Order: sequence, then structure tokens, then C-alpha cells
Amino acid sequence: EMSLAPQKFSKGPYSATNPNCRFMNRSPKGAWTAPILMEWELTGESVTDEHVHDEFAYVIEGKLFVEADGVTVEANAGDTVCVPAGALGRYSAPEYARILGVYAPNPSGIPAKSNTYAKISGQGDSVQKPT
Repeated sequence: EMSLAPQKFSKGPYSATNPNCRFMNRSPKGAWTAPILMEWELTGESVTDEHVHDEFAYVIEGKLFVEADGVTVEANAGDTVCVPAGALGRYSAPEYARILGVYAPNPSGIPAKSNTYAKISGQGDSVQKPT
């Protein structure tokens, strides 16, 4: 029988991989039917990924640039950006951004098709490495 009581998720550590990220209510492994929440931050970094589900990024502090389908938007603290399912999204913060991320449900369990991390150099160039 399913409980209707509230469920608390304690603050866990950031991941050991780049960028700094911690999943709040579950890990995005396999299939899921409820949204997944995460907190992450970029400092002179960018992440590019493509999901079969919508991905929302709420900027808690700083400035985040999000590019998808040839369009780049600038999001400041208090702004939310959605990258639709199937779009290749690039999230970058030349200086700093702290973000609340929300993955929409993914009942298929299909993982990200692309996932790259890059450190942004002072000249705007980047060195990419898979995450």
C-alpha cells in the first residue's frame, strides 16, 4: 500500500564528476514517472546533453546561457528555461550559475544521447571531455 505521508530527502553530497551536481529525490537511472530534482552549478563551464524528456533549469543565482535549436537565451536569477525533449541543449556559465534542475518523467528509461562537459577558457574557447 502506498503511503500518503510526506517524504523528506536529506541533502546529499555533490557528485564526484563535473559539473558539481547532486540529485535531490532520486538518480536518473532507468525509468521514472515523477520529476527528478537536482541542484547543480557551473563556474566557467558548460554542459551539453540531449534527453527524451523535457529539462527545466531554474537559475537560483548567477547567469546561465542556454542554447538549443540555434537559439540562445540568457537566464538570470529567478528565470526558468526549458529545453524540450529531443533537443540538444547547451548550458553554459562563463562566470557562475547555481541551478535547480528538473527532469520531466522518463517512463521509457532511455538515457541521454549526448552528454559532454567543457571548461570555458578566458578566451571563450573550451576543452571538451565526456562525462
